[in-house]
Amino acid sequence: MGTIHFKRLVCFVENYQFLKRTPHSAAVFQKRFLKTETETVSATAAAAESSSFTLRYLVDSCGLPYKTALSTSQKLKLEEKNSEQPESVITLLKSLEFSDDQIAKLIVKNPPVLQYKINSNLKPKLQYLIDIGFVGSFLPELILKNPYILGRSLTGHIKPSIDFLKTYLETDDNVVAALRRSSWLLTSDFKGTMTNINFLLSEGVPHCSISKLILLQPRVIQQKLDRMVYAVNTVRNLGYKPSAPMFLPAVRVMVSMNDSTWKRKVELLKSFGWSDEEIFIAFKRCPLYLECSEEKIKSMMDFYVNTVKLEPSVMVAYPILLKFAKDTRILPRYNVIKVLESKKLLKENKKVTWIFCQPEKKFLDMYVNKHLDKVPRLMDIYRGIIVADKIDA
Repeated sequence: MGTIHFKRLVCFVENYQFLKRTPHSAAVFQKRFLKTETETVSATAAAAESSSFTLRYLVDSCGLPYKTALSTSQKLKLEEKNSEQPESVITLLKSLEFSDDQIAKLIVKNPPVLQYKINSNLKPKLQYLIDIGFVGSFLPELILKNPYILGRSLTGHIKPSIDFLKTYLETDDNVVAALRRSSWLLTSDFKGTMTNINFLLSEGVPHCSISKLILLQPRVIQQKLDRMVYAVNTVRNLGYKPSAPMFLPAVRVMVSMNDSTWKRKVELLKSFGWSDEEIFIAFKRCPLYLECSEEKIKSMMDFYVNTVKLEPSVMVAYPILLKFAKDTRILPRYNVIKVLESKKLLKENKKVTWIFCQPEKKFLDMYVNKHLDKVPRLMDIYRGIIVADKIDA
């Protein structure tokens, strides 16, 4: 016997012993007790029936695996007599090119979506998003990234957020591009975003620079104001002017890291011989190098210092080298350089750092295609098809 039912039985016995002495009260008590028990059993049965239907519906109609459906059913209550409600939601989503798998994922992420009203809630929001440019696969992509968009008010939040973004991005295409990069622009507090933007404008950052930031790195303007103020002041103290092209990229790097991450990267660079001053000199030249992960910084520094034999001071002068991809850019170029050096086809005063920084087409023209008559397999070396050491001297 369950604990709850046992306690009720004990309570009933105790009251019954007392009520035997008062027959009228006993009769009233018995009637009320039986009524309460009946109502409890009915409610329990109704809840069990609803839970059972919800579970079956999630498995049979939504395609959820049993275990997933079981956990999802704890957050949702569907009634068989109103089965047309969730069915209409699924029908609408399918008509808007949501696949069965995408619908299942959406339900798991946001179970109440099956209970959203179609005409007064779901359809107007989705149609508005379609109208501004979320067509085809873009719409399911957006909603699956951030299903809470469907819980926001169309007139109270979604439209004002879009209108705000348009004041900086101008076109629907740009708004869609920004939202695809950060769907949270539609659910976060856009008033906080406005505060950040107004602060940047007050500091002298050009309107066009902010527009570019929203389009390419929208998460930056969603930071807390105190963090934004700290980043702006730090970058300004390094000598950057707010009107400079690299001012906002530097701010972006600063807000992307917490203090512990910053300290770990600084210590890592010091282990390769950089001083505090050199770290900041490199940051002023190319702030984006500190955007690299610690693993990448370590791998790239190790390659440049121990394989290419570059001095740490050279890396300070060319911090952009840390941003390049080693396997697809630097290593193939290094292999070509070694072959050209071995065949005396490379000028001795040519800086390897300059060669690494060349655009792809220019590098191929100057260091690969130009020498194919003397080293026919140089392109194969560049592409990694053969190893440079296998070339005949």
